[in-house]
Amino acid sequence: MAFGFAIARFGLFLREIAQAGQVPIHAVRGLGSAWFGVTLVILGLVTNAAAVARYSRIRKALTDLGTVVPNPILVYVLGAGSVLVAIAMAVMLATTLAD
Repeated sequence: MAFGFAIARFGLFLREIAQAGQVPIHAVRGLGSAWFGVTLVILGLVTNAAAVARYSRIRKALTDLGTVVPNPILVYVLGAGSVLVAIAMAVMLATTLAD
């Protein structure tokens, strides 16, 4: 979540510097750092929420002397989401560097 916040704020910082005339910047239309930052913050939020839900299930199972069957679906979903964000960021960087 912090990394996503940092990405979004750094993009805003660069736009503010460019508007102040300090650094020439080439504006690129499309997805920007703000969208990637928000996406990473949301992935972090989902991860935290899933961790709390899993903790609650495991704690209840331990107090009831039961067992918890692991479910790997969340790992696959978050992993796939992270890979998609990374691919989109790589494509954006590649097109930005090509200009």
